[in-house]
Amino acid sequence: MRRATFLLPLATLFFTTVVATTPNEQAGQNGLNAEVFEAMTVRSLGPALVTGRVVDIEIDPNDPNTYYVASAFGGLWKSTNRGFTFDHVFPRIGEVEAFSLCCVEVDPRDSNVVWLGTGENNSQRSAHFGTGLYKSTDAGESWTRVGLETSEHIGRIIIDPRDSNVVWVASQGPLFTEGGGGDRGLYKTTDGGKTWTRSLFVNDVTGVTDVVFDPRDPDTLFAGTYQRMRHVGQMVGGGPDGGIFKSTNGGDTWTKLSNGLPPGDVGRINLAVDPRVPGLVYAMIDAKSAGGGRGGRGGRGGDPDAPAPPPPPPLNPPTADDGVGFYRSTDNGTTWERMSRTRNNPAYYHEIFVDPRHADTIWAVATTYQWSRDGGKTFSPIGIEDSTTNMGPTGAFNVHVDHHEVEFDPNDPEHILIGNDGGVYETYDDGKTWRMFSNLPITQYYRVSAGNEEPFYTVCGGTQDNFSMCGPSRTAHAVGIRTSDWYMTTGGDGFQTRHDPNDPNIIYSTSQNGGLTLFDRRLGRSRGIRPSANNTFTFSEDEGAEGAGATGGRGGGTGDRTNWDAPYITSDHVAGRLYWGSQFLYQTDDRGTSWQRVSPDLTRNLDYREIELMGRLWEQDAIAFHESTTTLSTIVEVAESPLMSGLLVVGTDDGLVQITEDNGKNWRRVEDFPGVPKFTYVSDVVPSPRDSNVIFVTFNNWQTGDYKPYIVRSDDRGRTWTNITGDLPALHDVWALEQDHVNSNLLFAGTEFGLFFTVDGGQRWVPLRGGMPPTQVRDLQLQRRENDVVMATFGNGFWILDDYSPLREVTAAALSEEARLFPLRHAYQFTPWGVAQAGAAGLATLGGNFTTPNPPVGAVFTYHVGRPLPANTELVIRITEPGGGQVRDLVVDGAPGLHREEWNLREDPPPPAPNPDAPAGRAGGRGFGGGRGSQGPAVDPGLFRAQLGRKAGDTFTAIGTFQIFQVKELPPQNYSLYR
Repeated sequence: MRRATFLLPLATLFFTTVVATTPNEQAGQNGLNAEVFEAMTVRSLGPALVTGRVVDIEIDPNDPNTYYVASAFGGLWKSTNRGFTFDHVFPRIGEVEAFSLCCVEVDPRDSNVVWLGTGENNSQRSAHFGTGLYKSTDAGESWTRVGLETSEHIGRIIIDPRDSNVVWVASQGPLFTEGGGGDRGLYKTTDGGKTWTRSLFVNDVTGVTDVVFDPRDPDTLFAGTYQRMRHVGQMVGGGPDGGIFKSTNGGDTWTKLSNGLPPGDVGRINLAVDPRVPGLVYAMIDAKSAGGGRGGRGGRGGDPDAPAPPPPPPLNPPTADDGVGFYRSTDNGTTWERMSRTRNNPAYYHEIFVDPRHADTIWAVATTYQWSRDGGKTFSPIGIEDSTTNMGPTGAFNVHVDHHEVEFDPNDPEHILIGNDGGVYETYDDGKTWRMFSNLPITQYYRVSAGNEEPFYTVCGGTQDNFSMCGPSRTAHAVGIRTSDWYMTTGGDGFQTRHDPNDPNIIYSTSQNGGLTLFDRRLGRSRGIRPSANNTFTFSEDEGAEGAGATGGRGGGTGDRTNWDAPYITSDHVAGRLYWGSQFLYQTDDRGTSWQRVSPDLTRNLDYREIELMGRLWEQDAIAFHESTTTLSTIVEVAESPLMSGLLVVGTDDGLVQITEDNGKNWRRVEDFPGVPKFTYVSDVVPSPRDSNVIFVTFNNWQTGDYKPYIVRSDDRGRTWTNITGDLPALHDVWALEQDHVNSNLLFAGTEFGLFFTVDGGQRWVPLRGGMPPTQVRDLQLQRRENDVVMATFGNGFWILDDYSPLREVTAAALSEEARLFPLRHAYQFTPWGVAQAGAAGLATLGGNFTTPNPPVGAVFTYHVGRPLPANTELVIRITEPGGGQVRDLVVDGAPGLHREEWNLREDPPPPAPNPDAPAGRAGGRGFGGGRGSQGPAVDPGLFRAQLGRKAGDTFTAIGTFQIFQVKELPPQNYSLYR
């Protein structure tokens, strides 16, 4: 057998130890706590092929090389070198802090002071809650929460230029909670955040979305109030309590302005002042409209044959039925004039920025960046999205759409940064050309799928507004996993991407509202396969009615109601079979060429118009009514038992679970679950891979402001249920769950702030951080062959916990033993492809190809030490051949705690030649038995045995049981994949 011939330096040894508690303390806690399992590290796959939604950018006013980037779901990132590299500075690993951000503000008098608002300041369907206001006094190295813990959504932060201790915070307040409440309104501190006063408050459902001050007199302030609420399938974005308020005494008193402003219901208001023109104030106001203006997201098309709308009425004066638009005051808010009816979808955009370089120029964020160069009379596209940097006309080289931020460099008038759903872009020539920062792994993945390709499986998933894509779980390349290893499978907002279980070249993907495509990797092409009137046989309404809801769509039709994230699955039992859900469930047996309906309406068939919001029913012409909102009463989860064909479980957004054991002929409806509020959104349904009678369901009630976790289990196919939420903490609403296919008691849960596991079926849950920042684990899948936990996070890309198999034997008893070596998976013996010499630009980030590290080449051992070793002994992992011949002794860390250590698949080095003049000492070194020059030969592929033991001199004393594992040769064909 040919031997591998690679060498690895000692510095590449994977070695992590965390000892946070003494053995007695561990025993008192059953040894099951987050600190014990820190050695189970996870790794990021990135990618940075696309990034994610950026909501704010701040250039340090005292240092133009320093940027802060606040992402919608990926935390705060900082660069001190103009974006060549970024560091993730918030939230901190191990701390349950918010990852969803609103805004970042650097104190202009002291760059060490940075203020951070959490909770995205938009109201769209994917907005999630924050946990208050944070402050750093060391330029982002550490953070302290300084108030507004229940604000959930902060709108803006401003600092008094005269006194750094005076800070204003506009708080929109909770978005989803019926009855509102929370830290809502305009808050002021005069002592740097030690104490706060609510300066402006309207009521429990009306917050403050923006605040600005007169640059000549910071005691003169303007604030915009915002009444809005969102629930499942519902949205209202305005009401009678919105408006512009003014204070001339530092917030002691406020007056609601009215002269020239809309007299009726008002929605979101954003404000700006022009420091060059005394008394000039701008406002973008959402209100009812008699002349259009409802463009923005979703307004990208139209009926070319529709009759032309009637001409709009005159702009002024605004009325209760016609108030939307862009307003200007030239007398510091005393009177206002409506300049245009511009409206940029306030649930998603609606911020304005005064261009500091050009008079009467205002930038407005929207699907495409708009600007006015005449003081707001007209708005037109800036053309950023068409900037191709002379690289061709295709969209692949254009700036992304859906904008949220513009930052003008105060030191360079032609240097501008923008943030949008695609990340951060920068120009140094006033917008003629743009470059994207392709080193921010903040992609928002809704779903993940792990393939079964050998030996390195593919990871695929769909993103918020950044398409669907696939890439490798690892590569054979020396530099790691590169951006260029990833490829897209479909466009739009991507959601579930799945591998065909019978043909590894076929990938299925979805886009918003149920768009379903089949991508053939051999051709690099995709085609739509969604059920339609042309390819579907209608289900008989007389069949399968047991437990079903009402049939039909709104208005008595039979059209499909699809969720924004409409589900589908592939079947493990029948080649070519898929299921796809709207309010009905559909089945295809020919990969989408033809479909048939296999269910009636499986939802409650609720009507959002008949459900109260903010304590009342709203008229259909209410501001932002049902805007940017997914359809109500839809199927959101589908699963088939991996053990029984036709055993299907369906979950809905209105709190139902429907089960069929005969592929849709009969359905059993379940709507009550122990400890779970009725109507709670079903976030995952999981038929057990161990027992066809067992079903797990998770619920997520975030869209009512309830962030508690909910997990239930049935042992009789849904007839009775048990709550197994256990001790999962508050705020950790649950998105996904998986059960191990070997140990029935080993479960994994993806929550709002990370990954949890349980080894006792759900009584006690343990966070598994492993170096991953707090992040929303939106979906997860267990890759069976490699024993990996593959995670899709909504804001920090893909992550993998390599080889979770040790957790199958983790118990309180095992952790109390003297020492325990846990099971491990196979290891691949190969030489990484290529070279990565220092200065090889083009191989990694600075060459434009963002990379993430591969896992180590070799076998990774996981072991736990329960008590200290006797004196004068070493802890050793002895590796032997099946026949007993010794291959390697790895001297490993013997401190109490859980450890992981790598063997590079090399034998012990040959003993050194005797030298009677040399001082006595131990030959070799930890792990690799010495430096580069003392490596032994590579082992041949085959079976090996690993045994933990104490070693005193030459005497080896075994501890516990041994583990058998296999060293495999990498298949030659893999060298042509992801190289």
